[in-house]
Formats: sequence, C-alpha cells, structure tokens
Amino acid sequence: MLTNGCLPPDSAFYLRHAIKGCNGGVSRAHIVPFATDGSALLELFTHDGVGTMVSYENLESLREATIEDVGGILKLIEPLEADGTLVKRGRELIEREIDYFSVIEHDGVIFGCAALYPFPAEKMAEMACLTVNPEVQAQGDGERLLKHMEYRARATGVRKIFVLTTRTAHWFLKRGFVNATVDDLPKDRQHMYNWQRKSLVLIKNL
Repeated sequence: MLTNGCLPPDSAFYLRHAIKGCNGGVSRAHIVPFATDGSALLELFTHDGVGTMVSYENLESLREATIEDVGGILKLIEPLEADGTLVKRGRELIEREIDYFSVIEHDGVIFGCAALYPFPAEKMAEMACLTVNPEVQAQGDGERLLKHMEYRARATGVRKIFVLTTRTAHWFLKRGFVNATVDDLPKDRQHMYNWQRKSLVLIKNL
C-alpha cells in the first residue's frame, strides 16, 4: 500500500512507523482513531478493536485442536446445541475426542471448528460439528474448514466423506455433496443413526 502511493499522507506516515516498530522487534503496532472517544481503550479491551493493527506474524491459524481448545469449542457450539442444530456434546466427550477436531483460531479466540470421525473399513469419514462464529460467517471460514477436513481425510486414505444435517443441506450440496440414504453409511454408523432427528445424509467423493 505504501509503494502504490494510494494512502493519504497522514495514513502513510502512521503505517510507515507501525511497520518500522514491527521490524524493530515490536510484535504488534496499533493505529487508533484520535477522533473516537476512548479509542485506545476500545482497541485494547475489545477483540476486534476500532483501529488498525499491524502484526509481524499472522495471528490467525487453521490447525488441529488440542486439549486447551475444549473451552473455546464448547463456547462456540453451545448456542447451536441449544437450538437443536447440533447434537449435544459434553465437555468430557469433547476432551476424549479432541484429536478428531480442527479449529480456526484468531488471536487466541476460537472462531470455527469441525470434527472428522473415520470409518477405516469402508474408507469413509464423518464430518461433524462444522461451526463458524456468526460474526464472521460471511468470510469463507466454513469453506476453509471443509477443505481442511477433506485434506485430513485424504491423508488417511478416506475416499468418501459424509455429513448428517437437519438444517444446512443446501450449503453442503453447493460444495459437491449429494443426497444419500442411511443404507449408504458405514455399518457402525447406521446403528448409531438417530431416527428422531431425521437428519439428511449427504456424501462427497474425494
């Protein structure tokens, strides 16, 4: 942006010195609007802030989950469990299954998650609990999580990935999934199918 010369002189001045600070060893530099009352406090004590942050390192990561992420995952999925979109999972269950989860983390906050449960005999895997914070749902994080889980599945020899959903079938259908039946699921998963929820079965060939 500085090279293109598209910034007003004041903005270019601030950005140049923010970059200088980061190159000098400061992990983050914040440019806050002086016309906004309390801007320094808002920048420091709210997650999104009100100004512009320049960081030497990328603060966002898409990675496999660890046990330290359990609290963030629970906070993210609890509203969807409450309204019936997701099957309820307790803390102990998520702790036991944490190796199946991946998360999107931004500056220490979990903004998205998904889990992948393999069925090696059929070379299939179930993707479950795909959730993105409503505040950032229009930014493509769901798509990124899906691609990440597909990559994890292929790496373990999985040829088909499936989801069970009651409300978001259209989203998956737009991304290569097709309608299937309970009979198309792995045998072990057929026995666990919840007929009361009447979830749609969607499958995608990898």
